[in-house]
Amino acid sequence: MKKLITILGIDEEICVFFRNEILKIFGDLFEVDYRNRDMEPPPPITASDLILYTDPEMHNEFISIIKCNAPTLMMRRTITREALKKIKSIPPGKSALVVNINQYMANETTALIYQLGVSDITLYPYWEGKAAYPKVDYIINVDPRKYSFLPSMDAEVIIIGHRVFDISSIFDILSILRVDKEKSEEIIKNYMFKIPSFWYGLQSTYENKSVMAAQLNILLDQLSSGVIVADASDKIEFANSKSVEILGMPMDRLLDHTIHTLFNGNKKIETILSNKEFKDELVKYNGHDLVLSMKSVERENNYYGKIIMINPYYEMINTQQKIHKKIVGKGYYSKYDFSDLISNDPVFIRTKEICKQIAPSDSTVLLLGESGTGKELFAGSIHNNSNRKSHPFVAINCATLPENLLESELFGYEEGAFTGAKKGGKLGLFEIANRGTIFLDEIGDLSLNLQGRLLRALEEREIMRIGGDSIISVDVRVIAATNRDLLKLVEEGKFRHDLFFRINVFQITIPPLRKRYEDIKVITEHYLNKWSKNMHVYSDFINFCYNYKWPGNVRELKNVLKYMTTISSSYLAFDNLPDYLRVKDYYVNNKYTGEEFVLKLLYYAEKIGINTGRRTLHVLYNKIYYEISEMEIRKHIDKLSSDGKIEKNIGREGNSITPLGISFLLKNNYIREEFEYEFEDKVRNAVKLQWL
Repeated sequence: MKKLITILGIDEEICVFFRNEILKIFGDLFEVDYRNRDMEPPPPITASDLILYTDPEMHNEFISIIKCNAPTLMMRRTITREALKKIKSIPPGKSALVVNINQYMANETTALIYQLGVSDITLYPYWEGKAAYPKVDYIINVDPRKYSFLPSMDAEVIIIGHRVFDISSIFDILSILRVDKEKSEEIIKNYMFKIPSFWYGLQSTYENKSVMAAQLNILLDQLSSGVIVADASDKIEFANSKSVEILGMPMDRLLDHTIHTLFNGNKKIETILSNKEFKDELVKYNGHDLVLSMKSVERENNYYGKIIMINPYYEMINTQQKIHKKIVGKGYYSKYDFSDLISNDPVFIRTKEICKQIAPSDSTVLLLGESGTGKELFAGSIHNNSNRKSHPFVAINCATLPENLLESELFGYEEGAFTGAKKGGKLGLFEIANRGTIFLDEIGDLSLNLQGRLLRALEEREIMRIGGDSIISVDVRVIAATNRDLLKLVEEGKFRHDLFFRINVFQITIPPLRKRYEDIKVITEHYLNKWSKNMHVYSDFINFCYNYKWPGNVRELKNVLKYMTTISSSYLAFDNLPDYLRVKDYYVNNKYTGEEFVLKLLYYAEKIGINTGRRTLHVLYNKIYYEISEMEIRKHIDKLSSDGKIEKNIGREGNSITPLGISFLLKNNYIREEFEYEFEDKVRNAVKLQWL
């Protein structure tokens, strides 16, 4: 059930205004009703959780109808930022009447404007019944309507609108009605941007102290630590709800104590409390492990008290672990699994099965394979199928960084270890990967110095940061990879033999793409489906794939497919390959000579009505496929003619394709009618370039 706030105001308009303000500030958190002079008679207040009144006169007037024990609170009010801006636009040295409904409100509004920092104009409060008034330049009116009692004068009127709740009233309402911490924080943050601050030169009055106490309590309750604030005589003045929870003592009892009586009988705590300050002291209190810190509050050699922070030891450990996990875990994972390793090749499938079997082990893995074969995919899949899968997977390429930078990346450094070292030092990847896996790619490029440090980390499970003097224990599984012959490097003295045998527990060799050509089709289909590309694959592309050696392996194939599916919307063919791959040696073999390209060019040239002579075919071939001589074009034409696929015409008529030639192109998947528009455009553009 919602709590009820009752407003006491001078008239209907004022009450409705403040009711709407409460609803805007607090949303649907409370029910709001009101009483005012317009009600004849005003009904009694029999059930309310908080009574708000605009000024003491209203409280006195309606006190007889209050029939419940609800707390009462006078609204402390301020003006909006927009209103203050209007007032500050008045030129210095000018004067103004500040008009309100009664003497109290007029004086209060005037004082408020001064408190908000307006000090270069003269203000005169004015209310109904005040006889004398000076001549002024401006009239500051809170009501958009002109008051009937306002005299006529030659002065500019500034409407600032009704005053709104001051932030201190918002704090009080939240505190009295016990709104939860998260909601309170949200309301306060939102409202503080709407109103100006008036804490200018205020003395430490009782009223101001209570407001500050309410603010402090809300702030303290946001902290995850227990906080106790004591005055100069060690009497506890403030304590947040977390300290009540930790110490197991009600707030009223806690506030009856001094610091020393609170911990009376605990000699260790009494000893450390004799210091001016201390940090992170582990103590026992009522059978619980607590971590205490204390800071004295001093200013200009005057002692004002102390602040004590209290944390349960087990919560600090859990928090540290969570923070460490967030710091080191962000971005340190592998998204790969064995299902991402696509293949129909028996050797590759067997390699996957072996890796699945070794994944649960904590032993080191050495992955051997050429660049682009998927060594990181294998490493990530092994990690994600191990007992370490919920911990970090950290990957680094040992060939990409100079020795000094690689050392600091792997092992971290302390603050001031070298010029340019970050303040506070830096975690190394071995620390980040603790309880997880570190993948050292291109380990064959590691310097001998770093090989020695790595060997110690593997054997002793310990590291030391650069510039550090303490040993750090780490629990990390290492997966190493290389495309180099490590045994040969050992023989040449470039790789430590003891490190080789330390990492060579499970040696896995990943076959290159050129030894599993059948996988090219499987991988191509996989990526086309993944990218939602409905592409037709022409025979000339398949022929290229089987003729090319793929030195970049699967990575290169993926990049080629990404290029081709970007520049074409419908097909994969030799003519859509990147420039560096449209090379004669990557296509021509015992079975394919390139004459099918001539036949395809002739078919489209004839179809779109351009010259089909030898010279035009030569230009088209060189621009769309690869460079050959005009003599080679002549040989292709002669061969196609003898096979009955084209007819050589005399004169300007050029050549023409026969039904047999068209049948050959269709049957062998060199053309598809539904995709002809793309290649037609390519032929047209090549002809245009010929004449530029």
